[in-house]
Amino acid sequence: MGVAVAELSVPIQKGSNALTLLTHDETMDAQREMTACIRCGRCVHVCPMGLMPEMMASAAEKKDYESYEKKFYGLECIQCGSCTYICPAKRPLTQLFKVAKAEIMAEKRARATAEKLKAEAAKKPASSGKEDK
Repeated sequence: MGVAVAELSVPIQKGSNALTLLTHDETMDAQREMTACIRCGRCVHVCPMGLMPEMMASAAEKKDYESYEKKFYGLECIQCGSCTYICPAKRPLTQLFKVAKAEIMAEKRARATAEKLKAEAAKKPASSGKEDK
């Protein structure tokens, strides 16, 4: 479980329990080897949550976050990395899902903040312009 990191300036957190250090940049090698999805279904078979990673990836690449979240249950992904590991096309599925989830959650937070501000503004009494004596 985890995500490839391209630079050493990324902090180690309390929840980090292991590091895998590679002698050369295997992430760049993987990007050069990456091909289009061949619809083999291996990612579906290894997903512990029973999700459809190839469909989630398609929606995430198109930034169709409504389908990603509501139709393919993308927020249920635990980012275990099984789909990325098993993919013969070498697609970075886990990284794609991480970005999609972050963008969806940021949008939800922005929407909630806007609604909260709107509710607070509605609670404030409109000033009538008259001063109380």
